[in-house]
Amino acid sequence: MLAFVLGNAALVYSLMSRYDAALDQSATLGSMRTYSQLLAVRAMRLSDGGLPQTAQISKEIDAMDLALRALGQGGVVGDREIEALDQPLVRQALPKIQRDWVVLRGRLQAVMLDSYAWGDTLAEKRDFPHAVQRQWIADNAAALLNSLDTAADALMPVLHDAKTQVLKWLVILVMLDLGLLIAGFLLVRRGVLLPLRVLRRASRDLLRGDYTTRVVPAGVDELIEIGRAYNAGAQHIHKLLTQMREDREGLQRSEIIFQGLASNALVGIFLIAHDRFSFVSQKMADIFGYQPDEMIGHLTLLSIIAPRERYLVDEALKSGRSQKVSTLRFERHGRRKDGSLFDIETFITLVGTGEDAAIIGLVQDITESKQAESSAQLAAIAYENSSEAIAITDATGVIIDVNPAYSRMTGYWPDEVAGELLTLLRPGRHNRDFYDQMWHAINTKGRWEGEYWLQRKSGEEYAQRVVLDTAWNHDGSVNCRVVMLSDVTQKKQVETAIWNQAHHDPLTSLPNRQYFHEHLKASVDEADRKGQSVALLFLDLDLFKEVNDSMGHEMGDHLLVEVAERLRRGTEDRHFIARLGGDEFVILVADKAGGTQLDRPQLDVLCQRLLDCITEPYPLAGSMVQISASLGVAVYPADADNAEMLMRHVDMAMYQAKAAGRNGYQYFDQSMRDRARMQHDLLVTLPDAIEAGQFFLLYQPIYSFRTGRLIQAEVLLRWRHPTFGVIAPMDFIPFIEERQLMQPLGDWVFRESIQQLGRWHQDLAPDLRLTVNVSPGQFSLAQSGLENVLDLLGAQNLPADCLSLEFNEHLLMNLSPLVRSRLQDLHRLGMRFSVGAVSVGMPALLASRDLLFETLKLEREVTEQVSDNEAARLVCESVVALAHRLGMRVIAEGIANQAQYNMLRNIGCDAGQGFWLGEPLDQDSFERHLRDAKAAQV
Repeated sequence: MLAFVLGNAALVYSLMSRYDAALDQSATLGSMRTYSQLLAVRAMRLSDGGLPQTAQISKEIDAMDLALRALGQGGVVGDREIEALDQPLVRQALPKIQRDWVVLRGRLQAVMLDSYAWGDTLAEKRDFPHAVQRQWIADNAAALLNSLDTAADALMPVLHDAKTQVLKWLVILVMLDLGLLIAGFLLVRRGVLLPLRVLRRASRDLLRGDYTTRVVPAGVDELIEIGRAYNAGAQHIHKLLTQMREDREGLQRSEIIFQGLASNALVGIFLIAHDRFSFVSQKMADIFGYQPDEMIGHLTLLSIIAPRERYLVDEALKSGRSQKVSTLRFERHGRRKDGSLFDIETFITLVGTGEDAAIIGLVQDITESKQAESSAQLAAIAYENSSEAIAITDATGVIIDVNPAYSRMTGYWPDEVAGELLTLLRPGRHNRDFYDQMWHAINTKGRWEGEYWLQRKSGEEYAQRVVLDTAWNHDGSVNCRVVMLSDVTQKKQVETAIWNQAHHDPLTSLPNRQYFHEHLKASVDEADRKGQSVALLFLDLDLFKEVNDSMGHEMGDHLLVEVAERLRRGTEDRHFIARLGGDEFVILVADKAGGTQLDRPQLDVLCQRLLDCITEPYPLAGSMVQISASLGVAVYPADADNAEMLMRHVDMAMYQAKAAGRNGYQYFDQSMRDRARMQHDLLVTLPDAIEAGQFFLLYQPIYSFRTGRLIQAEVLLRWRHPTFGVIAPMDFIPFIEERQLMQPLGDWVFRESIQQLGRWHQDLAPDLRLTVNVSPGQFSLAQSGLENVLDLLGAQNLPADCLSLEFNEHLLMNLSPLVRSRLQDLHRLGMRFSVGAVSVGMPALLASRDLLFETLKLEREVTEQVSDNEAARLVCESVVALAHRLGMRVIAEGIANQAQYNMLRNIGCDAGQGFWLGEPLDQDSFERHLRDAKAAQV
């Protein structure tokens, strides 16, 4: 059969190869016809003075040569292997084709050579010769085409004959293959299929439980053997099933007995077959925290052993099998279902060998017994090796035993004190009340602890820390008393040193923050009791950080030490001085005269003396350095109700002194308290202000200088506080950023502005644009909410460029990658930007090379000077010109009079805003303004 198939394949391949060869030859002749006509056309165009295409002509000539050579001798054309023409009629046409091609190729090469010699001055001289040349090329191309057509016509009968032969042999082969397949099917059906059907029917009877079914062997030899094997197997299965029924009944009886024993056993019982549990008792499952069905068939013995001990158990099992030891016992750590470990004792009996090996085992939880044993061992070790002295007494305090540490501490050996009353329980150095309180605590609570002075055997006195506890019996009676004694003599000696270290600054040796607060509270309490006053001075060095950064921390430390010494001299060591940390110092001045308030002139003298001391030059690193200080003063009880408030108020006064220009002092006054209270109230009420609707928007018109029309409006946020009235953003935006409320507030502003703009666009001003101020803090948020602005605009059918985001110029000075990327993304989506509060430093212009801004806004401080200051006018004029060169519009803020308006318009500003042009309006007023403007236009 295989030889027949291979013969068919070889014959078909031979016929198809002959047909394919003739087909490729025909395609090659067709390609030559196409190339000859293309070459003729190109040559005639070239002879007419057309654009030279000599490279293409040369490539096509080479293709014609290659095709003609392949037809004559065989070869590769393109990616096809072309056989040489072997048909006599076709091959007779080759010499004619070669002659015609040689003539045409010569004409083509002459034209190509002639194209290189042409000149513009010879155009008239070449008209007649090249007309003749074109005719020659056409005639030669026609002759070659006729020769190629003759060869192609001669090749077509050969191609048709090859195709006919292929089809005829294919029909013959199909008929032969069909006959062979029918004959093979009949043979297979008789020898294989019919016997298999008999076996299938018998197998179905066997599956239904009829083990008496037999078959008559028939068919090929293999099927006859299968039939005989089937009959023998059915008979054997019948015998086995009978035996299995008898064995099952016996096993059921044994299982009933085993289950009864396992369910009532105090230990876990398990069976293992093929390395997995085949049976576990309920007790066994309870010990490991499983249900029996979770263990049977799923877990192995090693899976319930602690991972670090599984290797040891596995090695024990292997050793037992290799040495044929039938019983094993080991103590290991078991692993419960929840992963916890506990102590187990396991007894194992190995049954059988090889694949039929099984394990019968018992498991017992010995955690409690191991813990008790371990606790007893640890207690004994701790007792003998403890560094603390321990004495065991009976209920009355008579010593039963002492540990070695007791002997080392007291100098008495155990046999010297056994049977004696514990020394600390004897009356001695302390009074009667001390011992009465001690025994009362021992008898009622079972515990006493305290410090006690005793004498060693050598007579040396020492202090000891005593902790006495009572161990009780189950019936509530005293078993014994355990006394822990520690020598605290050295501890007492170092306590003073430790207190000093904990309460003093290690650099300046001045009292530290902790000691100061303790002393301040005590001084305030004393002032309350005696009706006196206390003044607190808070001193902070000016520009200390610059000294530290420029000269190093070591020089900074030297400076702080010298400042502390000067403060001591300046107060003449009569007042309490402390260093709070860094460059902050405090001086506490107590009223020793008993008046209700310290003398203000005396405090002035003290403050000025301290500032003069601080400003004297300091010799540091070979040079003289001069610094100053800012000093705040607050007096109790005039300025505060308690120590904590006094500290807060003096801190406010100190920062007020810094704000006033440094190197001075300020007393706390009511205005500072009011501002602090206002800031506190704003901080507390801020989270609920948005939901309470306390924020509202104003709209300030922006007018075009060219047309005088309203073209834009700036959205201004205000807070109508129920207590403090209308608050400007500069007073609450820092708190908004601190409480991380910038995003919800910004979302509210955008939502309200865009909704209002949508209504105005529809009804009143379709070209109106709004500018919304965005805080730098919101730009820097990971979730700024600015991405939602475009969705809000889309919901109102507003274009993206009708809203301009305005931000402060200072944002550009430290532009983070996140903010830069966010600005660029919003600009690509159509959003426009305006830079507000632009100063003459012009960071905005410098940043314009990276970020595209639509508008630049000159800040109020700049526009106020243009009408009176020539230098300011020239600077503004330069800024406006540069902005226009960069493609930006310029809006002037804060226009307050006609002179400013005229000047700013003359220097080229595009638009302006300010109270002179129009004050900020609420929604209704601005809407009336838009209606009036619309009516005026009509």
